[in-house]
Formats: sequence, C-alpha cells, structure tokens
Amino acid sequence: MKKANLLVVEDDPLQRKLIKENLEQEGYAVFEAESKQESLDVITQQTVDVAIVDFQLDGETGLDVIKAILERNPLITPVMVTAFGNIENAVEAMRQGAYDYIVKPIDFKNFLMVVERALERQKLQKEVSILRSTLEEKFSSKNFVFSSARMAEVAHLVNKAAKSDATVLISGETGTGKDFVAKAIHFASRRKHGTFLPVNITSLPETLIESELFGAEKGSFTGAYERKIGKFEAASEGTLFLDEIGDLPLHLQVKLLRVLQEKEFFRLGSSQPLKSDVRIIAATNRDLEKAVKEEKFRPDLYYRLNVIRIHVPPLRQRKEDIPPLVDHFVRKYSKREEKTIEEITAEAMNVLVQYSFPGNIRELENVIERAVVFCDGSFITLGDLPVFLKETLEDDLVFEGLTLPEKVKKLEKIEIKRALRDNGGIKSKAARALGVTERILSYKQKTYGIKT
Repeated sequence: MKKANLLVVEDDPLQRKLIKENLEQEGYAVFEAESKQESLDVITQQTVDVAIVDFQLDGETGLDVIKAILERNPLITPVMVTAFGNIENAVEAMRQGAYDYIVKPIDFKNFLMVVERALERQKLQKEVSILRSTLEEKFSSKNFVFSSARMAEVAHLVNKAAKSDATVLISGETGTGKDFVAKAIHFASRRKHGTFLPVNITSLPETLIESELFGAEKGSFTGAYERKIGKFEAASEGTLFLDEIGDLPLHLQVKLLRVLQEKEFFRLGSSQPLKSDVRIIAATNRDLEKAVKEEKFRPDLYYRLNVIRIHVPPLRQRKEDIPPLVDHFVRKYSKREEKTIEEITAEAMNVLVQYSFPGNIRELENVIERAVVFCDGSFITLGDLPVFLKETLEDDLVFEGLTLPEKVKKLEKIEIKRALRDNGGIKSKAARALGVTERILSYKQKTYGIKT
C-alpha cells in the first residue's frame, strides 16, 4: 500500500533513478521531473504531497522550482537537495518555503526520516487548511440566520467592517451572538489566514490580565518561571477579540490605548518595545457611554474602539428571526443526534415566538437542543419543550376584563414564578431579586398557591 505521492525533481537521470528506487522500496508512489515546467505539469495532473527538488538543475535553480510549485499549490511540502558546498543556498530555500534540506551524497536513512517529517508537516497543513475553510464557511456573513431588517443591517455592517482594518466595537446583551459577529468579520477579512484569538476579560483574574494580554519576562512576578508570550504577540497578523471590554480595569485601559495609538507594547518586566500587526475587535454587554460619564471607562479608549460600531439587537426585538433560527438549530441537532426531524409544530412554534428569551439566541439554541433530544417522532411538539415556556405563555396572556387589583395580583404571581424559576427555586435568591424579604415571599407563595 502506497504511503504518499512524492515528486522528485532532478536533471541527473542516474541520481533521479537512485532516489526514486529508494523511495519506492518504502512504499511511496514517485513521480519524476527534470525541470520546473515538468514539475508544474506533474502537480497539475497528479496529487503530490512532498516535492524533493535538487538545487542545481540545467539552466535553472531549485529555488525557482520551489517558488513555482508553492505558487501553484501551497499545500505541497518541498525538500531541497544540495551539495555540501551550497548549504547556504539550502538555507535560503527554507526561507522561500522549503521544509528542510538534504546534503549530497545522500544518506538515505536520514533522507527517509526527513521525508517522513515532511509528510507529517504536509498532513498538518492539510488539516489546518480544511479547518480554516470550514471556519470561513461557518462564520461567513452569508450564514447569518435571520429575516429581520435589524439583522440585515448587522450583516451589512459586518461586510463593511471586513473590508477594513479599523477597530470594531460590538455591543449587545449576553447571548446575542457578538462572538459570531467578530468571527464573521475576521474570516471575511484579509486577515482570515491569520489567528483569531478570543480573550474574555471577565474570565481572567485582574492580577493576570496584563501578562495575558502583553506577555511577561521570566521573573517579572511571582510564578513567572519562564517568558510568557502575550495575546497581542500571539495574534500578530490576525485578529484579537477582546470580549467584555467594559470590565477592563482602568490602569490597563491606558496600556491598551497605547497599543491602539502607537502599535507597540511592552512585556511585563521589559523595557523593550514590541510591535504587533493585530486588528482589535472588542465586545461588551455594558453601556460604555454611561461608563464613560461615570468615569469607569476612559473616553479616549472608547473613541479609539468605537470606530465601527455594530449593535446586535436582543432576540425579543426581532422575533421574526425565531422561526428561521429554530429551523437552523433543529437541523443542526437532528444531524448530531442522528434523528429525522422534519420540523416543529405550529403550536410549539407559537410558544417560542411568544417567549421573551432573556438569554437570547444562546437560550433558544439550548431549548431546541433539548427538544431534539426529547423528540421521539418526526415533529417537535409542545410536549418536547421545557415546561416553563408553556407556563410563561399562559402568564403572559393579555389581562383583558380584569380590574386593577386583579391585574396587580396576577402580575405579582407572574413575577414570583419567574424569580423562583430564574433562581433555581432558591427562596432567598428569588426574594432578593424581587426586592422583598423571604418571609413576604413565602406568604405570597401561600396566597397564590405557588410551589417552590
């Protein structure tokens, strides 16, 4: 069984035959070429994993061949073969894209090891390429699922932002899909082949945020046993997504502002400035304008971040997006669960459309995932949805024909049930959320017949 397809580019027939025979003995399929043009013809007609290229060819160099091969197919991994006196040329070939080099006369034991490593690298390249293509497709703006005019405007802004390198500020409630918007911008931009590196500010201890973002030198603080590469350095030539930017401490806002203005930063414990070609996309669920007025967020940093502003509206303000989102999630989780679910009943869809979804798209996705798991037929029915959705629909009915005292009582009942549900049935937490004592909450529960 052949292991892989290799191309040998060598103008010396005897040397080419020797290399080919040794490789074929190891189970490789080997194609031959004497020149750049022949090598290009081969890779056009055949699938080639590794190209083994001699440096000195008749009238041209291996550097030219490697450059031409990579221009035609960047997933091929080249290996240079050179005489001992031309090692500097082999090093130059590696700068041009060659994976490694072999020195003549060839030691075939070492040669085969280099080929194996080159194939491992080529396999990794293919996997990365496939993953990147998958991500580009997944987070393409064309995969925005919506039918509302408000989300059409968001998709329009994403396309505009992708054509620019300007800083983007994405605002919106938790669960609205701000991270999806950030990824869609990155994978549609010129930086799509670079790294997309997300950092959630609230997930980091305040004492470690600086070293996480900017890096740290060995010994710069207790526990810094080696040099740490920060996120700005790691994301160079890509996109750094700073989620929950509104929670960044004020003293670090100054340092972030410097990066945005000067395009340079310092590792913690170092006086050596570092450059990073990185695009910043920030997101927040806070009102930054209010934070600026309250002097909790620097106005100069706010203006630097707010070059392109994209606000993602909550799901309750665009309920026409619920049906297409439901359809999308049903197909997604039906495939995972290996079920054939055609659609959701009108009755169940009505309940979903009536619900306010405080957790936004994230909550809707969780509800549909659960429904798919519980569904035993071809249609998701009302019985497959969580009980609280049906109760909420009953509670939210219009209070027509009720007197004011009756409306107040009904509203109290609704709010108590919601508080208990949202706080896992824990009375003390529900009472705090409602702004009453636990004793009053117990009395109201008894009055309205609400069980914990």
